[in-house]
Amino acid sequence: MRRVVGWMAVFLLLVIPAVSAKEVWTAEKIEPANMLYPGEEMLSTNGIETLTYFKKGDPDKPLVIFVPGGFHLARVAYGYQGGNEKDFLAYWLGERGYSFLGASYPTGNKVYSKVYPAFSIRDWGKQVAAAARYYSDREGLSGEIIVLGWSAGGQITQSVYEAAEDAGLKMTLYVSIASTPPVPLLLAAPGAISQAPNGLSAAPQFYELFRKYVVAQDKMNGHTIMPWDLFEQDVLGDIPVALNAIMMASRYEDGKFVEDLDWSIADTGALKVTDFPFVVTLSGNKVLDNDHALTDRGNWGLYQIQHLYRNIVLPVLSKSEDIDPRSWQALMDQMAYATSGALNGRVPGNHFFWYGEVGARQTAEQIDVLKYRAENLLATIKDITGTVKPQ
Repeated sequence: MRRVVGWMAVFLLLVIPAVSAKEVWTAEKIEPANMLYPGEEMLSTNGIETLTYFKKGDPDKPLVIFVPGGFHLARVAYGYQGGNEKDFLAYWLGERGYSFLGASYPTGNKVYSKVYPAFSIRDWGKQVAAAARYYSDREGLSGEIIVLGWSAGGQITQSVYEAAEDAGLKMTLYVSIASTPPVPLLLAAPGAISQAPNGLSAAPQFYELFRKYVVAQDKMNGHTIMPWDLFEQDVLGDIPVALNAIMMASRYEDGKFVEDLDWSIADTGALKVTDFPFVVTLSGNKVLDNDHALTDRGNWGLYQIQHLYRNIVLPVLSKSEDIDPRSWQALMDQMAYATSGALNGRVPGNHFFWYGEVGARQTAEQIDVLKYRAENLLATIKDITGTVKPQ
């Protein structure tokens, strides 16, 4: 009975409009407590340290934001001093004219002066939106954003979409980079996650897995992209427990990890299917990353089709079903196309397929292709529904 009541509470939370004022985080540049890489800045977003890296492109094109996965800083997407810039995604997105923002959530890495064990996925979305608003305003950008979520970064999809709208930004696309949807306990985790003395969650068993991925990408690219000792020191760190929702549905309270599935469902926004951005996916092709290679297309398919049906098709058909047979057939064909695989790309490599020049270049190319297909699909479905005759 307790579980039924809990789920009912979550359902009501999702379907009944909130009456409280929206909380919009703001950002400002602050002096870092520790040495940063060239081009990095430290922002304070609602009092929380946020490591950022911004590279300006065409101000009329969308700002592309890279959101890192579990235990990582966004440095994996823009590189380090002494590295080859062509090994990193930021370079190739810049070559295609996009402004790039790498936004790192607070971890236990030494780049941050303190830890934030109660940081949640709701907070994560507001943090990224605040950083995007800051650079859009400072650099005179259009206000349109595309979010690339890698791995556990998929958990941010709904929260950043909601926060971006509240911040006056237009999030037109979410690109899954071998990421897991924000569904608590969806991912089978290799080993337990424990509480570190500083209140963050630790999972050292993942580090050896990350090393395997990195070494394999080094081999595929024919050189060392980033030395492992530097990678471990400057990229990795323990994370707030709530950011493990896809593996461990818990929150931080009174110095302890508290299992709370209902809270995690609300924190991720997993059931807010009408309040999601449109999604396209990119995955690798190696057995080493078998879960994402085999399941990403299906896992994200629910959100792809529900975005189209709930937000575009149903509002029209609920007012009138007077649509001519040819338009109806065209609509069914387009909805089938949406889940056919056309919006789901594949790049050679493992969980880090976008890491290293070979995959980084192809990933940037695929993002443009999928963006174009998504725009055409959305426009076509809107055109078809526009033929429905009002009652």
